[in-house]
Amino acid sequence: MSVVPIIGEGEFEIDDEEHDVLPESDEDNEEEEDPEAPQRMRTHIRRGDGHLYRDQTFFNGVAFKDRVLDYALRTRCNIRQYRYDKDKLGFECAGLGENDEACGWKIYASILPKDKIWRVRLFVDNHTCEVNGECEMVKVPVIARLFVNKIREEPAYYMPMKIEELIMANWSISVSRPQCQAGRNKALKWIKSEHDQQFARLKDYAAEIVESNP
Repeated sequence: MSVVPIIGEGEFEIDDEEHDVLPESDEDNEEEEDPEAPQRMRTHIRRGDGHLYRDQTFFNGVAFKDRVLDYALRTRCNIRQYRYDKDKLGFECAGLGENDEACGWKIYASILPKDKIWRVRLFVDNHTCEVNGECEMVKVPVIARLFVNKIREEPAYYMPMKIEELIMANWSISVSRPQCQAGRNKALKWIKSEHDQQFARLKDYAAEIVESNP
């Protein structure tokens, strides 16, 4: 799993009480922008192409799951996980086609002792469903991962309403405002944890300097 970069001390403060509840309106936590202020350049969230195929290999299960997520974001299909074993992961499409028939798309990967690497063992690349804006993979932890770097850069801009809008604009996937609020809170907790870990390392470093220079 990729490590989220550590922020510097004092970039912004996290108000746990403020972020534990939904604002009464969309504007409660939105700051008015100065029309004369220089416009900040905001880049798109970059993801992989989500290309999948039989016998494809991955360093670990997390990398496999991340590739399936990229596929779900690109295709906008309602992908969900159906197998969660530590050495086996499986995903299927929860979408429905005509007459509510289940979609046949499915992918399964595992790691075997002789391989020592994750490999796609089964891939049925055949969608018979209709895209409807739903994706079970895009839950609170995924929302947090997608936006943690953006929230680190501009916490006041990436509020729940903005996150909801961007998910719809970028991937045409519908998520709820409470999901975005919970995802934002989780991202803020990750950022705060990184800050605390960095501060602890600085304290240890300072102690080593004092000890080596009595």
